[in-house]
Formats: sequence, C-alpha cells, structure tokens
Amino acid sequence: MDLHDENRALAPRIATARLTLRPLVQADAAPVVAALNDWSVTRWLTNVPFPYSADDAAGWIAASQRDIWAIDAGAGLIGVIDVLSGDLGYWLAPAAQRHGYMKEAARAVVAAYFTQNDLLVSGYYPANAPSRTVLRGLGFRDTHVAMHDQIATGRAVPCQRMQLTRQDWLDRVQ
Repeated sequence: MDLHDENRALAPRIATARLTLRPLVQADAAPVVAALNDWSVTRWLTNVPFPYSADDAAGWIAASQRDIWAIDAGAGLIGVIDVLSGDLGYWLAPAAQRHGYMKEAARAVVAAYFTQNDLLVSGYYPANAPSRTVLRGLGFRDTHVAMHDQIATGRAVPCQRMQLTRQDWLDRVQ
C-alpha cells in the first residue's frame, strides 16, 4: 500500500480479499442516494440529511476529501468508510449488510491508518448493535457518551464514543 508522503493521505486505493476501497466518483451518486434514502441506514448517521437527494450526493462526492473510500465488492459502491479528522465512520447499503464486508473494510482502513497515526476514535448510537460489534471487534474501547446533533432528525442524540490506540491495534493483530 503506497502512501502519499507529500500530504500524509492514506492510500487512495486499498484492496482486501473481497473488496476494493477506492475514491468516490460521480457514478457512485445513484447508489449513495439509494442507500441514504433508506431510513435503516440513515438513522445511525450523524451528518446525513433525510431524505437524501441526488444534489446532496453530487455535492458530497465533489467535495470528498482524502481518506474517504467507496466500498466496492466488484459491482459498484455498496458503502462508504472514512477516517476524516481521525474519526472512523462508515455505512453499508442494506443488501450488503451481514456479509462481513464492514469488518473487512474497517480492518484494512485501520491498518493503513496506524501506519501514520497513534490514535483513532469512533462511535455508535447505543441501539446500533452491528456497529458496536464492528468497533469492538477491531479493539475499540468505550470512552464516554456524547450528544451529537443528528441532521436527519434535527435532534441531539447520545453517541457512545470509543478509541483505539496504535499499540492496542498492533497487540491485537500480531
């Protein structure tokens, strides 16, 4: 995995056994809109409006930063994962859930992240057991509960915050 030394971005493409993590492109807009217009996905996200429009997707993709990847299992985008500002975030379309894709994608992103950094944070809404399972499976530990303003509902909702250190990650994978 090659890293961009000039701006310390992680690899733009990461390959796993079943997935390609790649930059978002405008062709991803339709599957992003479809997934984020499913309340079973958006209800667990903080910074996503509901309903989610084609204009929302086009603007978000155009403004995508480094260290954000489309999760592609070979037939196009099935989800997104990122480590923006050292905070791991992710979602999968409903049809891609319960196949181990997020566990696989997250392991690859966390491994890449810890080649350059020492601390990664994340969080989950307490009722989101699948997200909690992914994060705990990576070795994240609970730190505190914080209130997050959820755009889709316009309400502040509790979020269990977690952290993972590079050393804890290395101890886990070695």
